[in-house]
Amino acid sequence: MEDQRAACDLTLRLDELAAGLMDPDCDLDDLAGIEEELVAAQRRELIPHVEGHLAAAVEAGNWYARHVLARILAETAGRTSLAALLRAYSRNLGDDQDSLSTTLYVLAQEDPATAREILLPCADGNDEDLRRSAIWLLGFVPEPSDLNLLAHAAQDSDEGIRSAVVGTLGSHGTEPAAIDLLLNLLDDPSPQVRISALSSLGFLQQPRTLRKIRLLANDDNPRVRAWVAIALGHFSALEPADAATSSVLDQLAADADPYVRDQATEARQRKPLRGTTSGRGEDSGSASP
Repeated sequence: MEDQRAACDLTLRLDELAAGLMDPDCDLDDLAGIEEELVAAQRRELIPHVEGHLAAAVEAGNWYARHVLARILAETAGRTSLAALLRAYSRNLGDDQDSLSTTLYVLAQEDPATAREILLPCADGNDEDLRRSAIWLLGFVPEPSDLNLLAHAAQDSDEGIRSAVVGTLGSHGTEPAAIDLLLNLLDDPSPQVRISALSSLGFLQQPRTLRKIRLLANDDNPRVRAWVAIALGHFSALEPADAATSSVLDQLAADADPYVRDQATEARQRKPLRGTTSGRGEDSGSASP
């Protein structure tokens, strides 16, 4: 009886928290106390109630309520909350979602097999937001069998899905089929997808990718050209491609765009070119795709 009463009291506290999170005039310090109380309780009877409030918060576009309720759900349900948290995460509400993304990949890696059972249907489903998020999370529990799914998703009309594919392909390392897909994505109509593919290929440093990377030095988009320089700067001295790479970096160092010139200059300083003997270059610092 006491246990049931405690669960009922916590349900009321959860309802109070959810209502307060929806009230722009509510004192967040007061709500923080309720949040900690619910996290500490870890009462599994609350799970369906938390899931309901979380779904309502997402539907209302309330990113802060999503943040708070997702934390309570994760702490209460553990890895069994993955599906509900993925649905909540998939909606773009304007925040960076750093804590929720971390929670998702930690939970997925705790039980990769179960996570993949959840993710694979989502990654091949009709909900574009959920599909994009599932493809992203598959990158933390990759299997070679994912490459067929990723090849299909790389042809999707949604730029966000194609961008997610690039990131997940990077999790497959130097697997030849994954490298081939990244090379194909250098032809993507979206500059951002091309930039992401350049970033991944620069990190992987596969000599056979150099020729196609260098071709993008003539891309119409200056940020793409800048990322050609960044990607090339990651490669060690390679023969016989070194002279061709040096020529491309010379071209980019004279580009009309100042950002392109800056990145090419940095790449030339990091990379041993034209017979120099400096060591392997380091990362490009602040540049990000």
